[in-house]
Amino acid sequence: MSTKGLTKEKIIAEAIAYIEESGQSRISLHELARRLGIKTPSLYNHIKNTRDLRHEIFRHAITMFVDNQNAATEGKQKDEAVMAFADAYFSFARENKGLYRLIMSMPQDNDDTEKELAVPLLETAIRLLRDYGLSDEECIHWQRVFRATLHGYVSQEDLGYFYYYKDTDLEKSRQLAVQCFLTGLHAEINA
Repeated sequence: MSTKGLTKEKIIAEAIAYIEESGQSRISLHELARRLGIKTPSLYNHIKNTRDLRHEIFRHAITMFVDNQNAATEGKQKDEAVMAFADAYFSFARENKGLYRLIMSMPQDNDDTEKELAVPLLETAIRLLRDYGLSDEECIHWQRVFRATLHGYVSQEDLGYFYYYKDTDLEKSRQLAVQCFLTGLHAEINA
């Protein structure tokens, strides 16, 4: 590809394609330029730096994730919404490994822009928990527990830690993890 016709959107799309294909959460500018068939300095005509590119990819990943969660929970409340959220979360992480890893790597960089971009991730879980009549502080605690449960499961599965009991259904284990969360939540509400 010549640099003629190259746009920021094409650069971002190619970077996202690489992340989705490779399962990696990052792409070097050198690799991106190679994939686009251009010299690396040509990228700087369209992006400021790697951080600018990362923010754009991160924005895309967050939007995809939030849209996925919102579609899964639309019209559902309480336990039904929590279970649908969890199923959609697991599916997104499995089907979009690179983008999911990018989303989960956000706190490591301590980047204020990325933290701001990630707020909708938190709000999707908070919105579900408000249906239970929890206070704002309780919603914050329980969304942390919920997201940690989901991410912990995804992380363990992704790293291959569930290899030993391979004849035992992973889906049932996922459902059990979500049910444990709901049991704890209901115990807290009824206390």
